[in-house]
Amino acid sequence: MPVSEPSISRHPWLAALLVATLATPAGVVIAWLAPRPLDAVVALPLVLMDVWAMSLEVTGTTEPPGNEAPITRLLLLVLGIVLTWLFYVIVARLVLWRLSLDANDGRNRRLQD
Repeated sequence: MPVSEPSISRHPWLAALLVATLATPAGVVIAWLAPRPLDAVVALPLVLMDVWAMSLEVTGTTEPPGNEAPITRLLLLVLGIVLTWLFYVIVARLVLWRLSLDANDGRNRRLQD
């Protein structure tokens, strides 16, 4: 491998982890600000966990669900954020893989010409 090769192509998983770590807080904030159908575009696992947490009924209280944040709902939301981060890692790795295939294809065509 030549020394001039970019670091991203040498360490694609590290680049994917870095991109996901930067994109997750942005995705969570955008999902929090966006209306319900659009928030699933940027943070699908978080939205699915939130919908599932809201569907759990609070038993043993006379208050309607949603007025308090039980520990179960908080844990599900943290799990949703972690799954959103993992989702972004996989998406970033697939994008970097595809870009490296395109770059290698262009490099091979130049070598053949």
